[in-house]
Amino acid sequence: MSRVLPLALLVAVAALFVAGAYARRTSGLELDASSIAAVQDSLQELRSWVTRQGWAAPPVFIALVVFRIFLLLPSALVLTVGGLAFGVGLGTLLGTCGIALSAAMQFGISRGVGRDWVRRRLGERFRGFEARFERAGVGLVALITAHPAAPMSSAHWAAGLVSMSFVSFLAVVAVAGVIRAGLYAALGSSLVELPLWAAVSLGAALWLVAMLPLAHRGFRDRLMGASAATPPREQ
Repeated sequence: MSRVLPLALLVAVAALFVAGAYARRTSGLELDASSIAAVQDSLQELRSWVTRQGWAAPPVFIALVVFRIFLLLPSALVLTVGGLAFGVGLGTLLGTCGIALSAAMQFGISRGVGRDWVRRRLGERFRGFEARFERAGVGLVALITAHPAAPMSSAHWAAGLVSMSFVSFLAVVAVAGVIRAGLYAALGSSLVELPLWAAVSLGAALWLVAMLPLAHRGFRDRLMGASAATPPREQ
């Protein structure tokens, strides 16, 4: 049974990606990133799709955040739509709920697959990754979840493969998710209240400020726990 479960979960994930591709084609949930104007049009179309759900719009939006990875929609786009459709306050709340539920799902799938199953297939490469991730701990998960430019889903999948408590993981994601959801909800709301050039400038400034800490090598080393991955020298 222990050997069947990882394969069953991987098949389920593959099926979700196939279902997500079908949903994108049939529902028009496509992203055109060829220009700033095209991205704005994509945001408006996604906002219209959400708001057309009427009273069900809030739970539909939460589901969109939860399953965005299978729809191949970036969190930046979906969370920005939260601000567009619901305003800063409600957009932040709904976005945070979606982030927490999505993280719980990804953690559960990874934990169900099991790190022993993954270790057998990746060998020493996984051991080095595991040492880095576990040394950084929940602080790494918190930073990646809160940082608007960080690969949030990657951290959530990875957390399930190491010996991190689910309760601690979910608590830190719920708190850090407020920051990411709030930043993008504010950006989405600004697209309604400000001219396009001002909203784009605000978004560019947000990303620039978010990227500045990553320019410092010491910060990057502490973030990735580089010292933990350096093997001791033989005497």
